Amino acid sequence: MYSYAVTLIFGALVFETGAFRHHILSKSWDEAQSDCLEYLRIDAPESEPFLERRYEDDQSSRELIFCVVLNLRVYEPTLRTIRVEAMRQFFQPDDNDTMYVNRTNECLLTVPSVLDSSPCSTPYSGAIEAVYEMFRCFYHYYGNINRNAPELPPTVLELHQVQQECAELIGLPQQLLCNRTHLKEHPLYQKFARCVVLRSGLSGLEFGTDSIKTAKVINTLS
Repeated sequence: MYSYAVTLIFGALVFETGAFRHHILSKSWDEAQSDCLEYLRIDAPESEPFLERRYEDDQSSRELIFCVVLNLRVYEPTLRTIRVEAMRQFFQPDDNDTMYVNRTNECLLTVPSVLDSSPCSTPYSGAIEAVYEMFRCFYHYYGNINRNAPELPPTVLELHQVQQECAELIGLPQQLLCNRTHLKEHPLYQKFARCVVLRSGLSGLEFGTDSIKTAKVINTLS
């Protein structure tokens, strides 16, 4: 079930991304959840609590939340990493609440590793559990789910694809992407950098997987 669902989500993301300008996709929590209700074939009666944003401590909720978070690129499966900072975009704290970051961070520090605990465990079970616990931290301590539809960060696979496409578009030798030692010294680097920024939505010029923010807690200053 897990492998099948994740394969469906990956395929849908690739299809949707190609339908938007460049490779930048915007999506709200409700839109991502609507996708996942369809991917996981959750029918109307069973979906009613989810549409009301009520999530019980059960397997159906875990699978749905994992799908939504993966759909919103908050979980990066290639790196087995949760983008905690990206998650906050979908929650709105109360105006009078001054401790929501501290409470959320205390909870996030208790979230288990995304790695599966046993070689015999069901595929993605460790990630599903970790993602669900991370979601509960925001759901219970940060604020309410909002209607924002921010630009979603590219996945590692999408970022690699964008780099390859931009290299082809401007005539940059592909081998420079494998050995980046001399990439910035190439006369076409600035054009390559601008192409990647436009097609991926990145605001800076660092294009490796280390550019993906993977902090355990959220920044108290942002």
